[in-house]
Order: sequence, then structure tokens, then C-alpha cells
Amino acid sequence: MSTSLIMGIVNVTPDSFSDGGRFFASDSALNQIDRLIDEGADIIDLGAESSRPNAEAVPLEEEWRRLLPILESLENRSIQVSIDTYKPEIMRRLLDYRVDIINDIQGGGQVDDTILSAWAKAGRIYLPMHMYKNPKSMQNEPLGRDEAAMAVAGFYESTQKRLTNLGFPQNKIWLDPGIGFGKNDQANLYLIHDALKRAATTPIVLGVSRKSFIGRLLEIEDPIDRDGATKMLELSFLYAGVKAIRTHNVKHLRRLKDLISP
Repeated sequence: MSTSLIMGIVNVTPDSFSDGGRFFASDSALNQIDRLIDEGADIIDLGAESSRPNAEAVPLEEEWRRLLPILESLENRSIQVSIDTYKPEIMRRLLDYRVDIINDIQGGGQVDDTILSAWAKAGRIYLPMHMYKNPKSMQNEPLGRDEAAMAVAGFYESTQKRLTNLGFPQNKIWLDPGIGFGKNDQANLYLIHDALKRAATTPIVLGVSRKSFIGRLLEIEDPIDRDGATKMLELSFLYAGVKAIRTHNVKHLRRLKDLISP
């Protein structure tokens, strides 16, 4: 039986690579959240700044403006909530809301220890991701297989040490190798293989849903048309027992999980 949690992705951005900004308005985003809950999501992962290649940073107050009405509405929904942000001030404000997980795509590099200690003291989960450079420049000279292997292994070790020293128990430290974030295709395939081996002892989160490397390897241009290949990879994640899987297609992943669970 797979214990992997299903994280349904909701982007409240006008420039998401996957959904093209379909859920930018708060009402549309809330409708999408309710649909994902009905389809079997365990966690809603909400992002208000695009992390697609070449994306521009969003000013702090604009990010907060996008998040706030949805955060207030989520108070009455029985679902774990993850917020995709790397900004320390956003993280500080989120302590006042029912948010379970911070999904930090910049790996904690911009967050001081005071904020992280407060998050640890609140008993919440911190999910840092490895990213080479930043969304605007990460694919200019992506890491190759050997470079990525060393960089991500070092990231795992240093991050676990830092967060443990700040008071996080091991089960509140989830790690994401950042598939597609500044790595070439061979590096991405290696990091997936490595993550599946680590999953037995480390809370690993993986997200490959509709990503460009799938399109390049299989010559599938439209992101939505990559769902079939995405599910092939996600099935291997379920069998490996990764902590959580970030996906756009919750319905199909839930069916796969139920299918392999007795």
C-alpha cells in the first residue's frame, strides 16, 4: 500500500506554464481547490508567483494580495495547505493562518533563522527545494548529471543539519531535489532515480507534472499532453513511497494510488 500524499497544484498566477493562468482569479482558484479536494488531493499546494523558466519575480505585496482571499477561504476547508513561496515576510504572515507547509523553491537561501525557528516552534512542515540559480536564469547553463548529483547531495545534507539545529524534527523536514530547476535532462533522470532510493529513509517530495524535460525526451510540445508520461513516472513514485507527489492531475493519480493499494 502506498503512503505517498497527493499534492494538488493550484497556481494563482497569470503566467503558469501548465494552466496558462486559468485559475488566476480567486473564485476560479477556489473552484479548482474544491475540485481537487473532491478528486482526492491530500494537500493543496498554492503558488502566487510563477516558477517557470524565465519568469519574473512578483513584488511581495502583489503576491500577498493574490494569496490572502484564498487563505481566508481555506480556513473552512478540511485539507492540508502548502504555500509555494520563498519570501521571508510572506512566511511570517502565514504563521497567522491555517497553513501546514511552506514549499520554498529557493531552498531556504533567502530565509533567516528567526523565521525558520518560528515555523519550527509552530510545529509546521518546511519543504525546501534545490534550484540552481533562479527561474529567470536557471536554464541558461543547467547543471549536468555529475554536477547536479553533487549539488543536490550537498543540499540535502546541509539543509537537514540547519533545520535540525533550528528545532525541526525529522518528520517536519521534507526535501525536494528540484526536478527541472536548473538541471539538464540527464541530471533530472538521475535525480529521480536517486530520490526513489532515498525515499525509504527521508521525506522526499517529487514534482514532474507536465514538465519540459518530459516534453523534450518524448517530443510532446503541449504540457497537458504530457499527462500520460507524467503518470508513468508518478506510478514509480507511489511504489517507492515518496512522502508526497506534486501533480496537476489529482484525479488520475488518486486512481493509480487506489489501484495499487489493497
